[in-house]
Amino acid sequence: MNAPAIPAEATAGRRSRGTSARGWVVTGLLLVFMLINFADKAVLGLAAKPLMHDLGLSPEAYGLISSGFYFLFSISAIVVGFVSNRVPTKWILLALGLIWALTQAPMLGTVGFGAVLVSRIVLGAAEGPANPLAMHAAYKWFPNEKRGLPSALLNAGSGIGVALASPLLTALIVGYGWRWAFFALLVVGLVWSLLWAIFGREGKVAGTASVHAAEAKSAADEPRVPYRRILLNGTWLGGFLAGFAAYWALAVLVAWVPHYLETALHYSTVTTGTLVALPWIASVVFNLAQGTVSDWLMRRGVSSRVARGVLGGIAVLLSGLAMLVFPHVGRGWFQIALLTVAFSLGGVVFALGVTMNAEISPTRQRGAVLSITVGLVTTAGLLAPYLTGRLIQAASSPGSGFTLAFTISGLLSIVGGLLAVVFVNPDRTARRLGLRTEVVR
Repeated sequence: MNAPAIPAEATAGRRSRGTSARGWVVTGLLLVFMLINFADKAVLGLAAKPLMHDLGLSPEAYGLISSGFYFLFSISAIVVGFVSNRVPTKWILLALGLIWALTQAPMLGTVGFGAVLVSRIVLGAAEGPANPLAMHAAYKWFPNEKRGLPSALLNAGSGIGVALASPLLTALIVGYGWRWAFFALLVVGLVWSLLWAIFGREGKVAGTASVHAAEAKSAADEPRVPYRRILLNGTWLGGFLAGFAAYWALAVLVAWVPHYLETALHYSTVTTGTLVALPWIASVVFNLAQGTVSDWLMRRGVSSRVARGVLGGIAVLLSGLAMLVFPHVGRGWFQIALLTVAFSLGGVVFALGVTMNAEISPTRQRGAVLSITVGLVTTAGLLAPYLTGRLIQAASSPGSGFTLAFTISGLLSIVGGLLAVVFVNPDRTARRLGLRTEVVR
């Protein structure tokens, strides 16, 4: 007797649920990956005061080390992005995680300016591709209309990472010395690499409209678009400028805000470890909120221009306004609240920018486009820490140098946010590039 046939719809439903479950497991591991990524970035800023004292570093020299992290960051992001078009992301991400861990090892012994600089350059080269590759890996599990929340979660990994790491690493620095903070990150990196080697998987979603459309049409059927057309349109340029401004602020936050809280505002080291976590905690809230709101707007038929472009641009603009104001108000909770907004709200544009660029990129070119974008946006990190150090060293007092640096960052954010609001329009750009979209608006 033949078994009754199982309806195709039921089989597809079970497959979709299974795929979704595996996708969220992978996304969870990628979230931890991004958590470690930003803890690695933040540790230098948290250890800045004792490290500068022990190594005899001037503000300019410390700024050079902080900027050194970005010397190969952008180049690596772009090169590895093209590699990801051909090599499974699982193995690339595993290699990156191992390098992150091992670059912490030199910091455990006797080091000087040169050793610290080289260590941070190598770490930056390995961390450059992290965000676009993590997003690319997650997008293999989710169609376009469901990518907002995974993007927000991965982007929130930076905030979660530093929010958790700041008090813990500060406690290690105060109790045992700054080298122990680097040792902790070495161990965490190795543990993540082992888990990823066991549980990491490649996703199966290939297209950009819906799961069913993705299964019916492979990425090979999509048109190949010249990269100059993808990168030289209003959507990409507007998103890039907003992202550049937001990353400038992020680089200043990582490298200099802990030092600012201690030297200019005279908070204790322990209090600084708590206060510096606030922008990162806020960034988690803002990113999760934007992911939820953006997806909700898209499901209701609101254009991607509004749900992603305008939303992100306004966030960067408000961040810039807060940046201009907070150095000029009195020391206290209101100043800390403004500082928190200044260094967190604009960061929502990173996740929004990735989803916008995914909309205007063929699937087989998406990894390279995301990596090129991140590689160029993060050049802000090469400039901001060093310029801030120069301004502080040349100023009559550290406070006035910091104020000038924050003013520059605020103005960049205001201009970048306005340009994103005006020029970002992923729907129109996707149509002009000949890409299929779920809804033509």
